[in-house]
Amino acid sequence: MPFGSVVFAFAVGALIVGATGANPFSAYAGLLCGGLGIGCTQGENPALEISNTIVFAIPLITAGVAVALPFRAGLFNIGAEGQLLAGSIACTAIGIKFNTLPAPILLPMVLVGGMAAGALWAGIPGVLKATVGAHEVVTTIMLNYIAQWLLRFLIIGGPLQLGPGTSKSLPIGEGARLATLLPADNSLIIFGLPASVYRVHTGLLIALAAAALFAFLLWRTSFGYEIRAVGQSQKAARYAGVSVRRTIILTMVIAGAFSGLAGAVQIAGVDHNLTDKYFSDTTGFDAIAVALLGLGSAVGIVLAAVLFGALHAGGAIMQSDAGISSNLVLVLQALILFSIAANFVGAIRRGLPFGRAPAALPPELPPAAGLMTEAAAAPPEPT
Repeated sequence: MPFGSVVFAFAVGALIVGATGANPFSAYAGLLCGGLGIGCTQGENPALEISNTIVFAIPLITAGVAVALPFRAGLFNIGAEGQLLAGSIACTAIGIKFNTLPAPILLPMVLVGGMAAGALWAGIPGVLKATVGAHEVVTTIMLNYIAQWLLRFLIIGGPLQLGPGTSKSLPIGEGARLATLLPADNSLIIFGLPASVYRVHTGLLIALAAAALFAFLLWRTSFGYEIRAVGQSQKAARYAGVSVRRTIILTMVIAGAFSGLAGAVQIAGVDHNLTDKYFSDTTGFDAIAVALLGLGSAVGIVLAAVLFGALHAGGAIMQSDAGISSNLVLVLQALILFSIAANFVGAIRRGLPFGRAPAALPPELPPAAGLMTEAAAAPPEPT
């Protein structure tokens, strides 16, 4: 299904490009060069293009985990963007306030501070959902707007503003910055370029660790089983002794911590200060497509994040080489998400004679789903 959705999106994208009089083969050649460093013909450095793709993919991995975890509990965390912004704001504020502290102290402070801010931002809709039944889609979307305008207030006339007339914050201290994987000087030449131009930073290791932690939490802990049980049936989970309210709140808090970490890593590893571009940032929304395309698995999320990172990185090369607007990347992302949501690929597969499942086979169920169904159907024993 994920592969089919991507193929569907690129096929429709090719039709759109062709309808505008441009060459879809040139467009996708530019994307391939800018995203994966393959087939470059205009003097681009393949290693540099791959490096840019990885930089774009790093926050998408962690934010994708922040969306996928609530999905497993039957929750729709549409607020990953607001939680990411909350983590970015906290990271920046701590990095500015304590800018003289050494890296062994300040770097953990900004990362943990970003996680705490994201957890708090996601905990609000979690508590509202668990206590009064407020729908998390509505509350998380509203909190996205609050985070966006809070960020603008802080950097435009607010306490974090760099100076009058600017729309960015003061830079964080040197100790709050993530190191690059390659030396940040010109003493080393790699693939014909100084090592300092490759921006891949140690946040990549943090993102991969977050994906591994997500998989371990979901499949190797009792709390992960509770999350999946609540996602399958709240009634059955409650009958089995699971506290549904506690699970909802903790799931949202943990998801917010992942998303806040994504924002903190982006500040500490790439930007080093808040800018007005964060007001229109779409990483948290892209993470929804990443989680869906990755089918909620850690490996799938990493692969989907690399794909979306390649699209982001390749857009500029496509525009410069083929003369096609980089906004085509946004169209492709929307088509991928639309295809998954509409389940076009599944409908087409079921419509083909060789794609139909045998009638005698039951639908796939998660482990212990039968036991959970029986528990939900059985009358409660008298106390």
